[in-house]
Amino acid sequence: MTQNNSLQSSSADSQSLGENLLGLKTSEFLQNLAQIDHQLLRKILANTPLIIWAVDRNGIVTFSEGGGLRKVGFQPGEWVGRSVFQEYADDPELISIFRKTLNGEVSRLERFVGNLILDVEYMPLFDEQGDVDGFLSVAADITEKTLSQEELRLSEERFSKIFQVNPIAMCITEMETGLFIEVNEGFLSALQCGREEILGKSAFDIGFWSNTQQRQEMIEQVKREGTARELFFDFVNPKGSRLCTLLSAVQIYFRGENLLLSCIKDVTGEHQALEELEKLNEHLESRVVSRTAELQHAHAILNEEYKKRNRLYRALQQTEAKWRSLVTNAPDTILTLDCDGTILYINHNIASVGIEGIIGSNIFQYMKTDDLTKAKQILKEVFQTGIPQVIQTEGLNAEGKKALYSCRVGAMVSGGVIIAAMVIATDITQQKQAEQELVRRRAELAHLSRLSTMGELAAELSHELNQPLAAINNYTNGCIRRIQSGTTSQDQLIEPLQEISRQAQRASETIKRLRRHVQKSEVEHKPLDLNLVIQNSISLLEHEIQRNFVSLHLELSPGPLQTIGDAIQIEQVLVNLIINAIEAMAEIPVKERKLIIQSDQDEDGNLVICVTDSGIGLKKEEENSIFETFYTTKQKGLGVGLSISQTIIEAHGGKLFPRRNKKGTSFFITLPVINGEHHRGF
Repeated sequence: MTQNNSLQSSSADSQSLGENLLGLKTSEFLQNLAQIDHQLLRKILANTPLIIWAVDRNGIVTFSEGGGLRKVGFQPGEWVGRSVFQEYADDPELISIFRKTLNGEVSRLERFVGNLILDVEYMPLFDEQGDVDGFLSVAADITEKTLSQEELRLSEERFSKIFQVNPIAMCITEMETGLFIEVNEGFLSALQCGREEILGKSAFDIGFWSNTQQRQEMIEQVKREGTARELFFDFVNPKGSRLCTLLSAVQIYFRGENLLLSCIKDVTGEHQALEELEKLNEHLESRVVSRTAELQHAHAILNEEYKKRNRLYRALQQTEAKWRSLVTNAPDTILTLDCDGTILYINHNIASVGIEGIIGSNIFQYMKTDDLTKAKQILKEVFQTGIPQVIQTEGLNAEGKKALYSCRVGAMVSGGVIIAAMVIATDITQQKQAEQELVRRRAELAHLSRLSTMGELAAELSHELNQPLAAINNYTNGCIRRIQSGTTSQDQLIEPLQEISRQAQRASETIKRLRRHVQKSEVEHKPLDLNLVIQNSISLLEHEIQRNFVSLHLELSPGPLQTIGDAIQIEQVLVNLIINAIEAMAEIPVKERKLIIQSDQDEDGNLVICVTDSGIGLKKEEENSIFETFYTTKQKGLGVGLSISQTIIEAHGGKLFPRRNKKGTSFFITLPVINGEHHRGF
């Protein structure tokens, strides 16, 4: 690029200098030369790539300077005094140009001098009477520029030929607008349309892309990574046929600008081809059984099919070699497998085994035993259906350490036949460790929140324990007095002793519920009944509800509401919502304090719990703020209860959200039903 700029600059300098000298009459030109320090002029011209000659009306060279003279084998000033008519007497074309210039015509041509290509301009010089007094010749070396332009032309010509004869459907479009610049015959055949229907239109005009967002995502990937490979998308061609295609794209420099080269493969008929192949196989088997006389003919057909597959395999090897360089440096491990799991290609080492030692071995020998059955089934399904599959498995990385991989297994298709499976294995070890750490920290935070809640209820819990303990003490003292007085019998002691046992059981259940709620344990994901969780939560807060004179109304689903999750964490969310509801009703009259807890299943199949109070309600601006960490409307609140509650519910695949009522507030919890299609897992 610098060389081209230099050539352009030299040509521009020569033209500018020629135009300046052209306006001078011969006498003025010579007078100016006499006034300029010849040494300074020579130094200036010696550093230019130009060749400048001044020739008088008789063809005698009066001025010969410029750094370009050395390229053609002459020194500055060497030509002064020579006659151009004598020196170039054997070049009629050049003599003709000299004469035309001396007749007042301006000429310009390209001359080949040895290996050089010169851009030469001949301009007449006029005297004071306006007559031609000679001419000025300015030459610039454009060899490299011309060769570069020719090489670029030949390169584009070669690319165009390869582009047009390529059997793969290909098109060249503008990056941003999607305007078609060029398409090949394979592309026109795939779209079943003519060239005039495509060129000059954008991909959106002909329905090539269903939406601009999908194409923009592909363009962003090309700009970011340099290429986009194997993108599936559907479109309707101008004839109205819907096609399912596989697209790969790369950015190229063509015709002086950055454009997008796309390769499109129609994969619509793959499943149809597989079904047809199965029918042919069934027909062949029936013929072998019923007509043994055709055995040799059937053998020839099978032999031809075998040769065809061998040709396809060799074609696959050639194609693989072209793309090998693209995947060698990929961060993921990329493999190709046959239907038995034999490794045909791999881009990275496994443990200390080199690539040469891995190719030809079986992929299953590098996997955990527990994953083998599932992995073999997935490989079988990919070869049968062509549908990509995903599996997570443990294996060895390049350093020989155990790592967890997420493997995407897809089909490699040639001529409508699945010839291999491609596996892209991404190391997700650190990602999984981070997820486990997040779950652990979330559980610790939830545990601290439960401890905080129980701390707030400490006085009420102690009062609830004091009641059965006081009753036990009173009944025990009564029994002792009766025994000491000697006025009682064993039958009379049975009833107070039973009451002592009942009160002790009551205190024990209270302590068990408290310990279960505040104990620190691993998060458990197991089936649970939401109605039972609601009952346990109410049991923890029964005394608090009575102490605040709250009227509790339960409207629970008659049947069990089964989901999968951690009962303690969901119980923590309900306890937090019930306490908030009780506190929201603290400032209203006792007779208006009403707490409603409902459970049911909505139309979408989700399980729903609703906690409604008749308290002061939420302000409109508080609907989103209440779930922010450390945001609180209480004087002594920490502002983490609702934030933790929302995190717990979302981790269970559900949602927690409020609704402002005319009086009070409702909080809704939605959770996926067990084994339901809405259950995402966590």
